Amino acid sequence: MQIIDRKQEEKIPPLFRLAFRPFFIGAAMYAVVSIALWGLFWAGNSNISQFMYGNPLWWHSHEMLFGFAGAVIVGFSLTAVQTWTGQTGVKGTKLAFLFGLWLLARLGLIFATPSYLWMVVDCAWIVGAMIFLAIPIIQVKQWRNIFFIPVLFVFTVLNIKYHLMVLKVIPFDLQTIALATLTIIAAVVLVVGGRVIPFFTSRGTKTAPITRISIIDYAALIPIWILLILTVSPVAVSSNILASTYIIAAVTNLVRFCRWYNHKIMAIPLLWSLHGAYLSMIIGLAWIGGSHLTNTISQTIGIHFIAIGGIGAMILAMMARVSLGHTGRKLQVGRWMMIAFISLFCSLLARTFLVVLMPVVTVDAYVISAVLWVIAFTIFTVVYFPVLTQARVDGHPG
Repeated sequence: MQIIDRKQEEKIPPLFRLAFRPFFIGAAMYAVVSIALWGLFWAGNSNISQFMYGNPLWWHSHEMLFGFAGAVIVGFSLTAVQTWTGQTGVKGTKLAFLFGLWLLARLGLIFATPSYLWMVVDCAWIVGAMIFLAIPIIQVKQWRNIFFIPVLFVFTVLNIKYHLMVLKVIPFDLQTIALATLTIIAAVVLVVGGRVIPFFTSRGTKTAPITRISIIDYAALIPIWILLILTVSPVAVSSNILASTYIIAAVTNLVRFCRWYNHKIMAIPLLWSLHGAYLSMIIGLAWIGGSHLTNTISQTIGIHFIAIGGIGAMILAMMARVSLGHTGRKLQVGRWMMIAFISLFCSLLARTFLVVLMPVVTVDAYVISAVLWVIAFTIFTVVYFPVLTQARVDGHPG
């Protein structure tokens, strides 16, 4: 409030006053559209593949990681940087342009065919976000949050690789590049989760602040960064090393997670959803570790524990809370958002445990999971559209 000119702020449409507004609602709506198409594809509508950039598996993986998760990371970081640095965040015309690039890329990857044009457009919005994020951080020399810059840089490099694969310029190795991209997003979730979940928990349950123990935090985060290096490394890494690193990451994050638990969270949807997301991430890391030890454990199941539960549920919970806090509302959700959280975790169970326990219904499980995901993000879109597109209820800027 001290760094923003209220008169100038009121000239900006509410949707473009802070980055979380367009990117959160855009990501939520796209989560509905993209997974609805994916569910229809698995339900037997093969003609849907014409809206998947010529390669359904590539499109699903790319759009969930870059189009959906990437939008939320950008929206969150470009909003948070204003609090971190005390400098005005990107807004107005610049924000509208950045969001427009993201939206144009999404439309291109649905309706167009692979070309270098769409690769450029799809990387431009990430590069733009990186610049807008770097400027205030460098201005005030707040190096604690500089890690988001190399994260977005690597994110851009991986995006280029995705496009070069579908353009048939480099070998098509979707699993390797997808896992590297998933790992960097997981790292962001673990870093941000480690900062906010203890704080939100103590505030929400009105209990004593949860102190940070540096050695536990480092032990939890270092393995995930090592995993990122291993997954992007051109040198082959043994299965035993990968398995050990994944399992160590799971165990250390479980220790970290147990310190945050409070039985009072079960009465607060905005808290149990965050804790459930972090626990899903831990299970996913352990599951992928186990898949490197034996072929009887499917790596894909672990990937979806991370993708749906760890990343998807964390995104839904964080968007719900951040949107309330930054629009001057009480940090409480109603029955519909509680249903949305439950629906998303049920989507996770359908895509993981149902597939493992009843392999004969695997395709049906995919469709059920897609339907439950669509329900969750449709509820968010309906509930939060007025929240994100209208001015703050307390009259303050932002």
